[in-house]
Amino acid sequence: MARIPRDFIDRLVDDSDIVSVLGQYLNLTKKSSNYVTNCPFHEEKTASFTVSPQKSIYHCFGCKKGGNVLTFLQDYDGLTFLEAVEKLAEINGVQMPQSSKKEYDNFSSIYAINKIVADHYYSFFINNPSSEATNYLKERGIEGKTVKDFLIGFSENNQTQLLNALLKQFSEKDILTSGTFLKNDKGIFPFFRNRIMFPINNIKGNIIGFGGRALGDQLPKYLNSKDSPFFRKSRELYGFNKAKSCKGFDYFFVTEGYMDVDMLHQHGVDCAVASLGTSFTNQHLNNLFRYKNKVIFCFDSDEAGLKAAWRALNISLSIAIDDKTIRFMFLPEGEDPDSFINANGRKALLDRIERSMDIETFVFQFLKRKRDLESSEDVRIILFELKKILSSVRSDFLKETLLAKFSKELNINKETILRNQAEVKKVPKVEKTRSNDASHEKNILLLIYLLDLFKQDLIIDDFMSFLSASDNEDMQNLLAILQSISNDSREHKENSTYASAMMISLKITADDAREEFERASDELRLKFDQGFLTYLAELANKKQLSQPRKERLQKLLNLKENASDQEQQLIQLLNAY
Repeated sequence: MARIPRDFIDRLVDDSDIVSVLGQYLNLTKKSSNYVTNCPFHEEKTASFTVSPQKSIYHCFGCKKGGNVLTFLQDYDGLTFLEAVEKLAEINGVQMPQSSKKEYDNFSSIYAINKIVADHYYSFFINNPSSEATNYLKERGIEGKTVKDFLIGFSENNQTQLLNALLKQFSEKDILTSGTFLKNDKGIFPFFRNRIMFPINNIKGNIIGFGGRALGDQLPKYLNSKDSPFFRKSRELYGFNKAKSCKGFDYFFVTEGYMDVDMLHQHGVDCAVASLGTSFTNQHLNNLFRYKNKVIFCFDSDEAGLKAAWRALNISLSIAIDDKTIRFMFLPEGEDPDSFINANGRKALLDRIERSMDIETFVFQFLKRKRDLESSEDVRIILFELKKILSSVRSDFLKETLLAKFSKELNINKETILRNQAEVKKVPKVEKTRSNDASHEKNILLLIYLLDLFKQDLIIDDFMSFLSASDNEDMQNLLAILQSISNDSREHKENSTYASAMMISLKITADDAREEFERASDELRLKFDQGFLTYLAELANKKQLSQPRKERLQKLLNLKENASDQEQQLIQLLNAY
């Protein structure tokens, strides 16, 4: 598939006024040479979201999000990289190059292929009114209008006629890219066979994938299209393209199944959506909150449902700022929204939604289950779990209401809970871990900053070899950024870590930069490179370490608690200089 030329993207970003673009979304205030505002990605009282027009980047000192104008459009609008480029070109009034148009034409072809496939699957019900699949939907209570509205279909075992029709209009490559067909040494064959089919639409209404439910004992019971550049299960929600426009509800109702969404819409609850066989993600929640300020999760009341709700809660805690509402509703064991509304009707479901739990009530009910509130030991365990929850909550108001709820229910004043929480934070081991993590993050940012400013003055080959061999995720991210800077690429400017590094402001000479780069890289290698101590010992034996480097290493190792035998040996070698 053709791609947008890199030089077009670079020119597009260079020609963009980041203050002007972000100013269309945020209320920016000039402060010195930068602009600031409250971060749109997390709740805060003091503005820590900074936009630098000189460096054409943004960075939040609170949640650490950052990047350039393209990464902002991706994060804020929930766009793919290609969609963000298209959006920025539209904002700037720039025409997309031909190669990028081909890229979008190819996606258009894939959407067209998926629509033809969906229509073909749907036509099965029209042509086979007495089939097993048709009877299955009738038994579930799905009406013909719902089948048509959601284009529900059935994928037969033999789809040769469909494949031949597609090959007359589209290339084999595009058909395979769509994910509806696969190829092996025997030829092309359908990905979905003998399944009830649920087309999945993106927010614009294009069919980007399918979910298939098996008839009979076929495994897996549910099968989804594979992730691709145009279909990501971590971002898409079934029914979202319809639910986002619903007028009768001020909330989204999140369920766990395709049939739940279809049946709820059939009964007029057209705010229902479902995740695609995967756990709910923060990207799902952010997408929902762009349209409505309230989200209600629906789960079974069994242990599996409670744990799924708890996972959803933990996703929500960092996103549930004060004007965002999240509630939890639980159905009787063995029921799902589909069966419940069929058996009890729309009003019964809406009444139950009206009585859904707020975050505070759900957290308390979840933590107290299987506990005896008359037992001081159990109460301590509940409070210990609450402290872990509070550490993830960004909203001060939510922290306050959680404390008030537990204080009232357990008859313990809030000050006692807070004091105990503060004592937990003072445990030296925890603080030491945080300090170490902060130190290594600081070194990563400094290395990026120094290479960006003094690329011609630094010798980094040995350090890059270490990064290339490391399987640590942070080191791999650092490698990608340093390689991009070294190669005069522009890809690093879309990386939030690079944006954080560029917020550093130092007055430093080239000589000092070399010394600081050596110090920071040594500290990282001591932490992540198992062979580095042996390498340093060889240099120390040969007296090939510079005096400043030797002294820095001595200080670093002497300050370390519980030094290993190998570290002790290196200290002795350094002291023998």
